[in-house]
Amino acid sequence: MDPIKDIVAQIMGQMSSHTFLGDIQSAWERIAQDKHSKAVGFKEGCLTVSAQNSLCLVRLNLNREKLLKDIRKEFPSVIKINFKAGR
Repeated sequence: MDPIKDIVAQIMGQMSSHTFLGDIQSAWERIAQDKHSKAVGFKEGCLTVSAQNSLCLVRLNLNREKLLKDIRKEFPSVIKINFKAGR
């Protein structure tokens, strides 16, 4: 059985991860200025963004460097952005 301190640490990590993703989602909407994409995940420095359609996906890929630079100003732990199609 895990000691209570390990369980508490795990729960706190999960809670802060959700809060962090919520913060990134809000910032993404402002930075990307794109209503057709949404930050959907963050793991090990990689932000995953879902694009509503292929046109949006192409536009995001063309602006990848600028978007990464802008998001890193607020969230330096983001080291990479992965775009995927579909919501």
